[in-house]
Amino acid sequence: MTKLNCESVCMAAMAMADGYQSELSSTQIEAHVASCADCRREVGQLRGLSTLLDSQQRRQRTESVWNRVEVRLSDASSARSASPAWHLFMLLGVLLLGYRIVEMVPDRDFGFLFKLAPVLLVIAAFAYLRENPFKIESELRLEGE
Repeated sequence: MTKLNCESVCMAAMAMADGYQSELSSTQIEAHVASCADCRREVGQLRGLSTLLDSQQRRQRTESVWNRVEVRLSDASSARSASPAWHLFMLLGVLLLGYRIVEMVPDRDFGFLFKLAPVLLVIAAFAYLRENPFKIESELRLEGE
């Protein structure tokens, strides 16, 4: 038998094992597998792998963690809403808006330090709040773990 026929027989055998319809009948597949040692070994390995994969089960978590997550989320949102930081950010926004308006005055060159003013304002605001604007919290830690 040619390699193309062996390949099509192996594909058809696995398709039938998976419950799909194949273009070859089961008698054609069995006849070829009985006469070809390569296909017999290949189909045997594929069936063994399929059996091994079918025997695997996913572990189920019986513990419900949503109650603890919900409490942590509500605590975090209430802590953020009680924070007076929004006042500082409103002030920062007003100052930056004023800076932009002053910068639009024609025929004025305020110099290099004036151009650094917005950056310095933002750095000062985050330093005052002791916040890192680039911090990414990627872990969710639950109480009791």
